[in-house]
Order: sequence, then C-alpha cells, then structure tokens
Amino acid sequence: MMEPTIKAVFDSCQPNTKEALLTIRQWIFDIANTSESIGTIDECLKWGEPSYLTHTPKSGTSLRLSPLKSNPQKYGLFVHCQTRLIEEFRLVYPDIDYDKNRGLLFNSHDPIDEELIKQFIFAALTYQLRKKR
Repeated sequence: MMEPTIKAVFDSCQPNTKEALLTIRQWIFDIANTSESIGTIDECLKWGEPSYLTHTPKSGTSLRLSPLKSNPQKYGLFVHCQTRLIEEFRLVYPDIDYDKNRGLLFNSHDPIDEELIKQFIFAALTYQLRKKR
C-alpha cells in the first residue's frame, strides 16, 4: 500500500512519466525482495520526491524517483551525489543522459531500458555492501 502523500506525487506526474516511475518503483521492491543481502526497503518522501532506502540491513544508498521540473516528460533515478554509482555507470554506459553525479535521466516517450535500470537499482541497493569490500 502506498502512502497518500507519495501517491499524490506520482498522481501529479504526466501520464507517461507516472507509468514509467511506477514501473521503476515496483522493480525496486521486486529486486529487494529477491535478494537477502538487500533486506527491507523504506519508502518515504525526500525533497518532495519518492525515496527508497534500505532499512535492515543498511546495504545501500537511497534512490529517488522524480520527473524533471524543467521538462515533465523526462524523469530521473537519483542517488546521493557522493556515491561513485554515476561514475561507475558512465564507464559502462557512456551514452546515457546523466544529471551530473546525481542520476540517470530518461524520456517518458522512449521505451524503458529495463536491464540498465534494474542494474542501477541493484547497484544502489547494494552500494554499502560493495563499498565495504
């Protein structure tokens, strides 16, 4: 069940953007549920954006989903700017649209790159585990 304040954020998005963000939201929970190392996910609002944090154990860094204010047809999947995740993804996926060192950007009119986004979600949700190694 989604909290009403979080649902309101998704409901305020353009239809294509909302559909993409809700799909990615579901993937976050699906990936967390299929990996014992990730554990439970807390969903909350950070800076007015739906955010997903590993709770127990604290295996990763938070993910945020958001339409872009400058173009509501575009959306992003954001992480903390001090992680190395964007830097790591730029090496493998140099042609993706990035928001500096904070996130991946997508157009809601384009097909969702499921493999890339799922890789990014898993990398974010296991970031602290990999960082400790």
